[in-house]
Amino acid sequence: MTDAVPDIALEVRSLATGYGRIPVLHGIDLSIAHGEIVGILGHNGMGKTTLLKTLMGFLPARSGSIHLDGEQITRLKPHERSRRGLGYIPQGRGIFPKLSVRDNLRLAWQQDGEGSEEEALDSVLSDFPRIRRLLDRDGGALSGGEQQLLALARGLMADPWLLLLDEPTEGIQPSIIEEMEETLLALRQRHGLTILLVEQNFDFISALADRVLVLERGKITAEFDAAGLTDSREIEEFLGFGGVRRTRGAGTPASPVASRAAAAATPIPYSPLPDLSAGYRSDGAMVPTRPEPQQSARIDAGPTEVRMSVRRPTLDQMRKVVQGLYMSMDDREIIDYMTIMEDTFKAYDVVDSLPDNLPKVKYPRTPGYRPSGAENPMNAWYYKAEVRGAAGGPLEGKKVVLKDNVCLAGVPMMNGASTLEGYTPDVDATVVTRILDAGGTIAGKAHCEYFCLSGGSHTNATGPVHNPYRHGYIAGGSSSGSGALVGAGEIEMAIGGDQGGSIRMPASFCGAYGMKPTHGLVPYTGIMPIEPTIDHAGPITSTVRDNALLLEVIAGEDGLDPRQYAPRVDKYTQALGQGVSGLRIGIVKEGFDLPNSETDVDDKVRSAAEKFRSMGATVEEVSIPMHQMGLAIWTPIALEGLVDIMMHGNGFATGWKGLYVISLLDYHANWRSRADELSKSLKISMFVGEYMLKHHRGHYYAKAQNQSRLLRRAYDEALAKYDILLMPTMPIKAQPIPAADDPLHIHIQRAFEMVGNTAPFDTTGHPAMSVPCGLAQGLPVGMMLIGKHYAESTVYRAAAAFESLGDWRSM
Repeated sequence: MTDAVPDIALEVRSLATGYGRIPVLHGIDLSIAHGEIVGILGHNGMGKTTLLKTLMGFLPARSGSIHLDGEQITRLKPHERSRRGLGYIPQGRGIFPKLSVRDNLRLAWQQDGEGSEEEALDSVLSDFPRIRRLLDRDGGALSGGEQQLLALARGLMADPWLLLLDEPTEGIQPSIIEEMEETLLALRQRHGLTILLVEQNFDFISALADRVLVLERGKITAEFDAAGLTDSREIEEFLGFGGVRRTRGAGTPASPVASRAAAAATPIPYSPLPDLSAGYRSDGAMVPTRPEPQQSARIDAGPTEVRMSVRRPTLDQMRKVVQGLYMSMDDREIIDYMTIMEDTFKAYDVVDSLPDNLPKVKYPRTPGYRPSGAENPMNAWYYKAEVRGAAGGPLEGKKVVLKDNVCLAGVPMMNGASTLEGYTPDVDATVVTRILDAGGTIAGKAHCEYFCLSGGSHTNATGPVHNPYRHGYIAGGSSSGSGALVGAGEIEMAIGGDQGGSIRMPASFCGAYGMKPTHGLVPYTGIMPIEPTIDHAGPITSTVRDNALLLEVIAGEDGLDPRQYAPRVDKYTQALGQGVSGLRIGIVKEGFDLPNSETDVDDKVRSAAEKFRSMGATVEEVSIPMHQMGLAIWTPIALEGLVDIMMHGNGFATGWKGLYVISLLDYHANWRSRADELSKSLKISMFVGEYMLKHHRGHYYAKAQNQSRLLRRAYDEALAKYDILLMPTMPIKAQPIPAADDPLHIHIQRAFEMVGNTAPFDTTGHPAMSVPCGLAQGLPVGMMLIGKHYAESTVYRAAAAFESLGDWRSM
């Protein structure tokens, strides 16, 4: 490798990286001179964003080198690169919608610069006169284009001299795009700004870039200089786009100055549709017919997307829509429909122009940082970011960590998945706001499993989460980091999510108290869903009192979650200390002696049950034969539901009223371009779910939902006789984390082998709590207590009585 040339601003040599074992970039070579603007064109999923993330340090380089102004920065952390003048504006704008424009800018300022915050603010605003007029307006009240200008201004608050800019024109109205062109060119002229720009808008990139590189499948395959950008057809044909995205007419792209001069001289009439007398190429790209001479000015300058905020379909896209709906039409008929569809699309334009309606983000915070090494020995933390709540309240002095599928505005969230890494929420989940309102402090985000599809702790894209009692062993999933941090004593309280046992399983494996409340008791608003009828959120804590206290804070309706149907809340802490005298506890026979049950686990739980008898409770064995079918009933609901809702529906799908986190929906949709990176446990779940939906019409999902009512009735009949049902949380202790080269069946087994007792109660919605009841071979064992719907107080009463017997580790 040659030494970096001093006049070169950025030099990249043989750069390779990927996600997990999936390679994405394959030996990237590029260089950018000081003051140069270089564009990168390419399809979605070709590695453009991955390249920018690697240059900024958010993804580690596997090989190759990065030099910034002659200095080797390949191993530097993102904040160290930022201090050296590298700035990054990610795709999706990344602003705080409920903070004012002024506060959005102030939060982006870095104190390690020479000037003050006010000086940095004045300097940036001098380059963004439109933003200056909007300082007191909430970010969410801005138009999409104004939000993108704000994101750009935020990126410049740290005074970078080299800017990495990712898809800034996506969904932006053309007038703002032109303003952005002017601003970026002015920034280069006034401040010598160097820019690496990722785009798919050909007009925008050709107006700005001195050179354009083509990125395909992680490799740079072509380069076009300014002269080569004068005709988009060559690039179209090279990329096979079927028409690159445009914001001006279909003619030759002009320079920014020339195009704006022409626009000023000749008003352009509004045309709601491209000329449908035009022909279409076989790939669906529109090819205008040669205009009559007197019409040439209008056709050359006439808009394609220019007056439309919502992109219209090409003929080729409509062909695929028709085919996907099992219809047959010739092109002429399709074009007739496309003509009539325009009025409907105008309604979408109106909706697109409206600001989103999101809950207010009430408390200031910073993005925090990603701990590593000695600070994160179990790989349980994703981000540490302290967010302080109200000055007083029931959680004053308490720190809470969030499972990393819970939205915390301004702090990155990946939900264990490489395909979501880089996403930053713009809203706080309801549970977050309630914790902060109660005086609690959010300590950060805890790793979880890849889109929460594992009861093991080996599927997170960054690596496995380790058990606090034995390194190299499963911590339980999918709230793996939450359970490990509480079990290790690093944090007192955590929020987990539970669709098949994902609160109770890590609590059991890690020696913590984990409560899956009644379905709908805790609002799931702002938490990434899997399937609404089994989505639950609840507390994992080191004591029963903390668990009851945290549930008191987060429970109750929020008006934004249709999972909630008149939930009944209680003062759960008041149930503590009442003892169990008079309680009737049923030991569920079918919860023991499962095919994979370990004898020492069953024995520990039976012994714990006897302790209730010694405290005055009535303890009897009860048979619920349908419990043995609970896992089977859960399976179609979970697998078909997750494919339909979480994957095809981008996490939210349709058909319910409540808060849609659109930024998460949009970002998560990217999984399709990187589906090979999905975890093994998610892949097998999707394979089964997709097959059953496609070839069995959703028949078994529907039948399982009908059967779930019978399953609930079976438990309710037992709970009519008993106050509490009792069984092992899991049939096994924590198992070794599978090695990367272990057979596929081992990875799948470790993900699902433990859910037999937990999953049925996600289906029926009963409250169920894992209580640590002893150690077996040095590993924690959990006892599960199940109560009637909304009878969490009774469960806490029993759990607290057991806790009062002494240290569970010595039992």
